[in-house]
Amino acid sequence: MSDSGGAEGFLSGLRRCGQDPTVQGQVVTFTVVPVEGALAGATVPTGVGLEELAPWSAAPPHWVHLPASVILPQTNADSTLTLPGWLRHSRNITGWVDAAEPVSAWLAHVRGVLAQAVT
Repeated sequence: MSDSGGAEGFLSGLRRCGQDPTVQGQVVTFTVVPVEGALAGATVPTGVGLEELAPWSAAPPHWVHLPASVILPQTNADSTLTLPGWLRHSRNITGWVDAAEPVSAWLAHVRGVLAQAVT
């Protein structure tokens, strides 16, 4: 696990997990491949707002940022603080305190969110 926290710690963790993250505006973007649901096997761009990474890794982000084309049937979503054409979805993560590698737990969380997508 990285010694640094915040956005730099999150970015370092993504790289350790095989991701190639980028910062676009105020959002860290990376891709996830869900293993279940309508998007199983697809490469899906996703993101996290930089403002939510200040307490990383002591606390996980709450919002999952996704292109608006990804439809979640039950969600609290808005288009603030994200990329044009994207929505951020309110999601709580469970099991956080047990994570040996916080970014790995975050990626699993996002795959679980994407498993609920209908498109």
